[in-house]
Amino acid sequence: MKIKNVLVASVLFWGMLAGTNAYAQKACCSSSSNKETSGCSPSSCRGAKTKFGEAKVITKLRGELIALKAKMEKSGKVAFSSRSYDIHGIVGKSDNESLQIIVREVKLVEKEFSQKTKHSFSSFALPQNKAKQIQYLNQRIRKLQQIEI
Repeated sequence: MKIKNVLVASVLFWGMLAGTNAYAQKACCSSSSNKETSGCSPSSCRGAKTKFGEAKVITKLRGELIALKAKMEKSGKVAFSSRSYDIHGIVGKSDNESLQIIVREVKLVEKEFSQKTKHSFSSFALPQNKAKQIQYLNQRIRKLQQIEI
């Protein structure tokens, strides 16, 4: 008799759990609840002009910077300071912090290139618009990558 009661109780429990899970998924993803629940809005999850798209672009930019720093570290012609090609602490806690770190690192690398290779760079004028900042930084990194070291 006890086994039968335990079996019935467990079936009811698992049934309720499955029903609750289905309800929670439906509630989160339905179009009527998008405005009420944070994190379920499609604009916060995907697309080029969203948080996800922004993070993806910044990650790609960081990858380009890391590739440049690796090239500097392996350089046989020029001896760069170890700080200029160090990649520790290059990831921020937010997109804005990561972008600020990338700006700081690009300036550092340009200064090192100016001192070690005698290349001169135009003054650093970061645009206000975040998309233009990323384009600007990407152009600066690409110019640095083209220099033979």
